[in-house]
Parts: sequence; structure tokens; C-alpha cells
Amino acid sequence: MFPLWLGLVPVLLGASWETGTHAVRFPFQMDSVIRILEDMESHLEGTPDLPVTELFRELDCKSAFCQLSPAPGTSASINLPYLSEKQISFLKHLQNHKTDGSWAEYGAVLTPDGTTVSLSPLLAGIVGGLERGQEGAVPTAAWLKDPLNSTTLEPCPTLDPLLAPLAKSLAVAFSLFHTGQSQVLLGPNGCWDNVLAPHTFTLLSPPSPMPDAFINGAMDGVILGTYLAKNASSPSNISTLLRRYYAGEGLAGGNQTRSNFRRKNFSDLVSKEKLREQLERSLCLLQRLHGGSPPLLEGTVDEDVASLVVQAVEEFTTLYVECPAIVPRCMWEAQPYKGIPTQLQLPLGFVYIHHTHTPGKPCRTFPECSADMRAMQHFHQVVRGWDDIGYSFVVGGDGYIYQGRGWQWVGAHTLGHNSKGYGIGFIGDYMRALPDPFALELVKDNFMQCAVRGARLKANYTVYGHRQVVPTLCPGDRLFQEIKTWKGFKERCFIKHSVRLCI
Repeated sequence: MFPLWLGLVPVLLGASWETGTHAVRFPFQMDSVIRILEDMESHLEGTPDLPVTELFRELDCKSAFCQLSPAPGTSASINLPYLSEKQISFLKHLQNHKTDGSWAEYGAVLTPDGTTVSLSPLLAGIVGGLERGQEGAVPTAAWLKDPLNSTTLEPCPTLDPLLAPLAKSLAVAFSLFHTGQSQVLLGPNGCWDNVLAPHTFTLLSPPSPMPDAFINGAMDGVILGTYLAKNASSPSNISTLLRRYYAGEGLAGGNQTRSNFRRKNFSDLVSKEKLREQLERSLCLLQRLHGGSPPLLEGTVDEDVASLVVQAVEEFTTLYVECPAIVPRCMWEAQPYKGIPTQLQLPLGFVYIHHTHTPGKPCRTFPECSADMRAMQHFHQVVRGWDDIGYSFVVGGDGYIYQGRGWQWVGAHTLGHNSKGYGIGFIGDYMRALPDPFALELVKDNFMQCAVRGARLKANYTVYGHRQVVPTLCPGDRLFQEIKTWKGFKERCFIKHSVRLCI
């Protein structure tokens, strides 16, 4: 017998799009979704488990376009008398992920860690995990199979249900970009109108077929689906699963199987080779849907398709696995820059490492880190009279990097050297202690590599501690000893009081 909450997944996946006044009364937060699920679970308590075939009946996907959509959908009505009209409308509003001409994105919610997640690929991944965990009990959904029972073409291999939402959408995105039908390959991120009561999510630039929120949801679906496949009996309901992952202690030991660490956890689960395999299978499905000659790939020979697959996997992996997630200024509610910023001349040759000292302790949550960012910006702008927060980027203790002045603009972090390099500040006082290992790795491994690959930092970059170029104790004795072991660190020598010193 399946746990009771499995019956709720197809209800969410089967919800149709509906706009209306009721939907906007709930803030578009993951907590709103979890609370509705808790209501559903409480009303269904004691009800016998539904047969598996009934659970997945609404996932039947008949149209050709639906076969390539991120998650199956249906227009079937929902009969859940214990939910209010606005609860049902809210769920329907979230089901179908889409963007419009005003760069607004629909079907996504704000999570407690400050990131935005599309619900449809998340739930599709959960369904995939259930299918894998109950081998033989759950029939393979039609949208994972070859849509044509062709006798003249080789059948397409079945997609891995965990990776299907990501792989199929990636296939469409790269096909559209390759043929010039989309000007944007992947992304972007966006901003909510109100972080405390979010209702409208607006992208920061023109949308691609796969904005960040969809990718976040698909990656979370892989992580949660894998967990469910390996732990079929725990947790007992989906609301507990989501709360632990997005707002709690995580799903496993080490406190890192939670949304803050989705990129690392995804990379541990999915190799480039696996993603390449699933993308090839998705392109096969795409070709079958158009009788072997899809308009999206018209005029493309097999060699080009193979090259497309490699390029797609490399691009995705670089941007969403190897590069760190960076929280944009709008999400920590930054004040505007005062005056006109000065553009950096990229690529830069230096990275200057700082500790904030004040705040003296690392923040652990998105609200705490956002408050620290606002406090530092206020101090820099109001007390010191600077144009903005001084750092280029700031490393929180929550698993994220926060955008300060960012990639393009000269900072105010290292006197006399601001135009030569990026200033990276670790929140906390690191005279006697080190930042968490994951925070160090974010900068040492992910940030540096990403900056080089993005042509923002020279391949032969130099790492300095703040104290090497300015008379200060920053970045703290313990952190300074740590960065001496990093790639790119160099000792710096200078003359002081007629004595040559090297640090």
C-alpha cells in the first residue's frame, strides 16, 4: 500500500490553469503550498490508500505538445470539497509554468531560503521518485515513452522519470535557441514585488524557455525524487517532506540535504554523462513528434545534433552546477546606488578576500543574511558616505553568495585597488575561527571557476587578503591562513619604514 499522501500528487499535477481574484489572496510562498497540503492530509486521514492506477490516471497526456511539456497536465475538474475555492484556485494558478511579454513569470513560489521554484517540475520529480521507489507498482506515464509506435523508426528509449522534466525542457530550449526562435538560452532569475508577501515575480531580463525558477524546481524534483526512491516509507506525507527540505533541518545527515545546497546535491546525483543521455533521448522524442523531421531541428544533421547535446550539457552544468547561486540585490531589498556607478574593465586580475567583522557572526538563514546585507549597506552609505555597499559579493552562512556591487561595477572594498579586482566579504569575524567549509568552497572552487569561465576574471588571477594591500587585520588571522592555501594566492612584498616586508 502506498502512503496516503501519494494521492495528493496527481491532484496538484492535474490542476488546470485558472486566473482569478481568489488566487492572489495567498502569498506565493512555499509555505502556502505546504499549509494547503496539510489541510488535505488532515481531511484524508484514515482513508484507504487509492490504487496506483487511479493515482496516475489524471497524468495521462494525449496531445503532442503535452508530450514535451515539463510536467503532464489535464483539464479534469478537481472535486475536493474540504478545500476552499481560493485554495483550489491557488493550486491551479501554480500548476502551469509560463512567462509573458512583460517578463512576468507564473507558476512559481518563493521558498524560505530566498530562491524561487516552479511547482510543476518539482512535483513531476516527486512522481518520478515514487515510480522508481515502487518498481513495477507504478505504470510508466505516457509522457515518458516514445509517443509514436512507429514501425519504421527505432523506438526512443524511455526517459528516467526523475530527469524527464529537466531533460525534455532543455532539449526544447536548445533547439529553439539553435534555430534562432529564442534569443535567450537559459534563465534568468527575477524579483518578487514583496519578499514578505509575494504575488508578482518579474524576470530581470528577457525570458528563455527555462528560467531559473523552473531549473530550481527541476533540480529539487531530482533531489527529492531520489530521496523518496531510497526512502519509500519516510516521510509519511508530502507536506513534511517539503517543510524539512525548504524550511527545516534537511532530509539527511550533515544538514545539507536541503534547498540551500541544491546545486551541490544535484551534482552529486547527476553526472554530465547521465544528463547527456537523457537529453539525447528527449531529442529523439522531439523528432518522433514531428515524424522524424521536427521544425525545431530542420536542416540539422546528426553531427550537429550531437554537438548540440554536448553544448547544452556544458552550458547548463557551467551556469547551474559549477557556478554558485547568487542572491540578487532586489531579493535582499537593497537601496538604490547613489550617483552613477563606474564600469569595471573586464576581465580583472585580482580577488581581495575580506571578513565583515561586523556583523561578527555568520548568518544562517535568508532573512538573517538579508538583514545583514541591509545593515552593511546602511553603514556604508549613511555612516561612511559611500555610494553603495562596498563589497562586490558577500558570502552568507546559509549556502548562498549575495550580490553587492556585482560583476560590472567598481566597488569600495580595497582602497587603491577597487578597479583592479573583486572584493569578496565573508559575513563574520574570522580572527580565531574559519567560515564553514561549504562557504569556503563556494568562493575557492565555484566562484573563481565561474568568474574565469565567464571572462570576468583572468585565468592567472591573484588572490590577496585585505591586509596585504591595506593596513588592517582583515580578513582575520584564521581566514588569512586559510586563503594562503588557495590557488592564485601570492605573497606580497612592500617597503615599510625602510624595511622590506612580505606577507
